[in-house]
Amino acid sequence: MTRIFRGAQKRLTSLLGLPAVLGALLFYAARLSAQDTPKFVINDDCQVFDIASDNSIVYAVPHLKRIRRLVLERDDISVAVPPGKIRRIVDADRFLDPTPPSGFVVNSLSWSPDGRRIAVSMTLQQAPAGFTMDKKEAKKRGNMDDNEENTPIMPRGGGKAIALLEDDGREIKVANSKTRFIEGGVDAAWLADGKTAVYLTGGPPWAISRVQPEDGKTSVLFEGHKFDAVVWDAKRNQAFAIGDLSLRGQQTLVKLDLLHEFVTEIANVKNYQGSLTVSPSGDRVGFFEDGDTVKVINVSHPDQTLEMRVGYGRFGWGREEQHILLKRGPEERSNILLWIGLHDGTFKSVLHGLVFHDFEIAPDGETLAVTDPGRRILKVYPLE
Repeated sequence: MTRIFRGAQKRLTSLLGLPAVLGALLFYAARLSAQDTPKFVINDDCQVFDIASDNSIVYAVPHLKRIRRLVLERDDISVAVPPGKIRRIVDADRFLDPTPPSGFVVNSLSWSPDGRRIAVSMTLQQAPAGFTMDKKEAKKRGNMDDNEENTPIMPRGGGKAIALLEDDGREIKVANSKTRFIEGGVDAAWLADGKTAVYLTGGPPWAISRVQPEDGKTSVLFEGHKFDAVVWDAKRNQAFAIGDLSLRGQQTLVKLDLLHEFVTEIANVKNYQGSLTVSPSGDRVGFFEDGDTVKVINVSHPDQTLEMRVGYGRFGWGREEQHILLKRGPEERSNILLWIGLHDGTFKSVLHGLVFHDFEIAPDGETLAVTDPGRRILKVYPLE
């Protein structure tokens, strides 16, 4: 690449003269920096991450720990502040007591709208029934013979749970709770007051619960109603959901006021296939209506809808809400990213068509974070 570039430089100098060449090189360098060079890189295996309103990134890094024959996963949690200052806020080995041996896998991380608190949704791991750390005792019980001494055994699931953290990693306890974590909850989020958290239970279909850790007040919202899909719009203390809320058995897109428990019907949904997503302004909701078609509904004017055949996947919203960024295919598979124009039908690959495992657009719409396939190194690029 360097030889090619220098050869082009010599040819341009002979044709245009030195001043013109210098201008061209400066333009080329600016384009290279903007399009090809990340603003910063987190050289860790970032399995899950989330971007705060100030562009801080919280992420989880898995570690396997062997205790005798038992293999557990325990995840560190760190926060990176642009341009790349990193501090670990949860040490995996200190987060859980060493006895009985247990582990935890972080499934999702979510910043509060003010960037001061974090909700951690995780899967707990426990030792299998009858497991003992004492080799002699294990043989005495008949749980291990000499041939099995070095054969690893896997943990059993300990259920889903939610941990609530300050941005420095201090745990936020739920007052009067009999358990350390919020057990059975998934997909947790903080609301705009920074004091109230919401989460899903029992699904699908899902019930919605709300908790205020300071006084321990917990309640199930929209009693009697469950939802096939829910997406939080936490900075406005609301959510959008799809569920069967009518006597006709028709799926309906609704807006949910999470503080006052108001339900506003927006539109009937003929078919829902996944990827329920709300735009940054909260004015548009999108989802896949079938295996290929994205449907975008204007919340204020539900009759104004857009439909585009784009291929199934997961998508996020551009800052002006005129484009969506799509990763085609199943969630767990890596693929290229495509900008898709909602009104002009254009398709444009991002970052030279390179393949990524995951992505997230920052709340301000100015940067894009991606993780590589395999070891998920996280890179943050400016958005054009």
